[in-house]
Amino acid sequence: MMMVVEAAVAQTALKWNALPDLPDERGFAGMYAGVSHGALLCMGGANFPDGYPWEGGIKKWYDGIYLLQQGGSWKKLPQKMETAAGYGVSVSYHEQVILIGGSNAREHLSRVIGYEWDGRALVQHQYPSLPFSLANMSGTVLDDLLIVVGGNVSPTGPGLNKCLLLDLRDMESGWTEMEAWPGPARIFPVCATFDGAFYMFSGEATAVNSKGNPYRLIHQDGYRLSIQHAVGGRSAHWEKLAAMPRGMSAGGAVLPVIQGDRFLFWGGVDAVTAQYKTPSSHPGITNDLLYYFPDTDSWEFAGRQQHIPARVTLPVVHWQNQWFYISGEIKPGIRTPAITGVY
Repeated sequence: MMMVVEAAVAQTALKWNALPDLPDERGFAGMYAGVSHGALLCMGGANFPDGYPWEGGIKKWYDGIYLLQQGGSWKKLPQKMETAAGYGVSVSYHEQVILIGGSNAREHLSRVIGYEWDGRALVQHQYPSLPFSLANMSGTVLDDLLIVVGGNVSPTGPGLNKCLLLDLRDMESGWTEMEAWPGPARIFPVCATFDGAFYMFSGEATAVNSKGNPYRLIHQDGYRLSIQHAVGGRSAHWEKLAAMPRGMSAGGAVLPVIQGDRFLFWGGVDAVTAQYKTPSSHPGITNDLLYYFPDTDSWEFAGRQQHIPARVTLPVVHWQNQWFYISGEIKPGIRTPAITGVY
């Protein structure tokens, strides 16, 4: 049963809903999620079960799988993922939820696997592995092309300036590395698709200040990718977009498309949030709402969501004509089990 939550600001024309919370009191960051035969699947992710990071708590990755059918309640399936993992990319495609890369306590992953709900159990489907291990990236499906951007190959590795593509109609050809965007490398970008094009925004990198000290640099750039088909293969055409009013690293991906003409930016780490040094007193993620209009390459401040905590490191899934933010992190080390819908 959905519960209607009042919109934060009337002029945003947004409607907010809440699905039942995941049946885990802590919630998870970095889950995989998608839709298969009408069912919402959420799996994996990580949290701190035995204490917060500043208390010495150790992050734990999970292999559990949760299922929600329309009008029902969450079920934790007896089946488990093939390995505990999170912080990869997940997409819904032809009634499968495809998991791409990610990480666990030991390593970053290159595996790509599909899960399909047949009404009784999950059926696994195999896909070509990534050309290298990858986590903390972003990606989605454009028509039949699975596109993945950014990320890193190890927990301490730098962000990548790479764009990978898999034609889901021709998987025997495997992954192709396309020309990358004309900008810096990054982890944790966010992405979307609109009118036959792929969009990538923000993310972050480690930079060094004038004193030689590292800091989190939150990017405020965005790019539009058009895939051009020609005899002998495909080519990538990137176009740099108007600068973002604020960055959004590790925000929910994919970005919701609202009213058929704008992307919604809610949550993520901006340049101010990134500078908080004391996790135990962190004020939380900015609750500002931004619209980006791809037809005009323009931005608009759309008010604030003052009733629901914004989040980072989470998937966003289109289901039942709404966009659902799946669990995620509301402060450093602190997750939420809430599933929040917007349309």
